[in-house]
Amino acid sequence: NLMSIRDLSIQSATGANQTAAASSELSVLAADMNKLVARFSL
Repeated sequence: NLMSIRDLSIQSATGANQTAAASSELSVLAADMNKLVARFSL
C-alpha cells in the first residue's frame, strides 16, 4: 500500500512537471503569435 502511494506521488510529480513545461512552451507560442498578429494591426 505504501508502495502504491509512493508510485502515485511520483506520477503526480511527473504530471505536474509536464504541465509546467507545457505551460511554459504555450507561453512562448502565445508571445510569438502576439508578435505576428501585431504586424497586421492598423
